[in-house]
Amino acid sequence: MESSPIVIEERLRSGRLTAILLAVSAVAAVAPCRRRHFPVSRARAALSAVIVAVVATLASRIVARVVQTPDGRRFEVVYGPGGLIRQSFDAADIERAESGTLSPLRTGGWGYRGSLAVLRRAAVVTRGGDALRLELSGGRRFAITVDDPAAFAQALNAD
Repeated sequence: MESSPIVIEERLRSGRLTAILLAVSAVAAVAPCRRRHFPVSRARAALSAVIVAVVATLASRIVARVVQTPDGRRFEVVYGPGGLIRQSFDAADIERAESGTLSPLRTGGWGYRGSLAVLRRAAVVTRGGDALRLELSGGRRFAITVDDPAAFAQALNAD
């Protein structure tokens, strides 16, 4: 029997983030759009509500995991039902993994913040508190809030 390639996996606690996004979606869908104060058509408000609802669905199903591959261990963040969107970091790209903390106030709010391509740093913030911090090749940095960042760091730093 073949063993699972997943070394450690955690579904992120994103209930508050999802609730906030769904509340924003509901307000955007039913809020009156007065031309004088808020010049947006009902169709555009409804489209905005749908987009926020889709983002809330993706946020409600975020999974972080370390996967064993033939080339070493890889860190993956899977967003949405069925892994609709994936972000992965190969062992060669991860220079160091360590535990730390993240604050939504210091990172600019909840959700996916930043850009690895443009700003060279990004974070997935679903709550304040414990977080896994990755130092990546090229001076890039990635952080994600998880319950046991030390276990993730240990799994990634192990040879």
